[in-house]
Amino acid sequence: MRRMFVLPAIFIVILLAWCSFAAIYVNAAHPGAASQQGTKGKASSTHPTPTPLTVSDKPATLPPALKDQVVSQAHTGHHEIALTFDDGPYPYYTSQILAILQRYQVHATFFCIGKNVQNYPLLVQQEYAGGHAIGNHTWDHADLTKLSRFGIQREIASASAAIQHTIGVSPTLLRPPYGAITFSVRAQIVQLHLIPVMWSVDTEDWQRPGTNAIIRAVLTRAGDGGIILMHDGGGNRLQTVAALPYIIEGLRQRGYEFVTVPQMLKDRSA
Repeated sequence: MRRMFVLPAIFIVILLAWCSFAAIYVNAAHPGAASQQGTKGKASSTHPTPTPLTVSDKPATLPPALKDQVVSQAHTGHHEIALTFDDGPYPYYTSQILAILQRYQVHATFFCIGKNVQNYPLLVQQEYAGGHAIGNHTWDHADLTKLSRFGIQREIASASAAIQHTIGVSPTLLRPPYGAITFSVRAQIVQLHLIPVMWSVDTEDWQRPGTNAIIRAVLTRAGDGGIILMHDGGGNRLQTVAALPYIIEGLRQRGYEFVTVPQMLKDRSA
């Protein structure tokens, strides 16, 4: 009788040992199999939140020979000035800047990164609906002077396509990242039916020099047909947001009319 119980018990022990060995072998040979099965359901239902592009915007030096080949200032015969913002759209900061511009009834020009346009289309639509101009700032803020001809065209065309898809209108202006441009880069920009736009006043707000320093940079250097460079994306722009009302009020006290860059170019050729 004892032998009848011992034999089945031995068989069960052997079977359990074999199953344990098989499991160990499978995990060793395919270490991700168990985890993939456990997370398979989650992977299909989880959508990662896009991360805004962070940019260090140290400007390049514009070659003197190219000074007259790009738009840095537009003398229109009017007391006009253009506020421009680069590297957006960017959650939080772009929305605050739009709210300030709306409060003061000011139209500005936003040079948008294509990748951010794709990730935050509603912000670009708000810009366009608010009467602001939308310009191209390449797909992912690449230095165009370091790319091949094909690379330049891809950076520019991809951003233009994203803007066209988002607001139904293709941009006519392009600001090269870092202000980096050569004759060959300019030729590619013009070939894609875009006007290269630089600036006359760099607030250097990307360095976060302090709210007062940003205000002072604009008010001490502003002039007729001036194009002011600021940023609504690329990093922490709280100082820019804080400075903007004082910049608008200070320029208005001096009699400046705020216009978009396209309007300024139109007035220049009138």
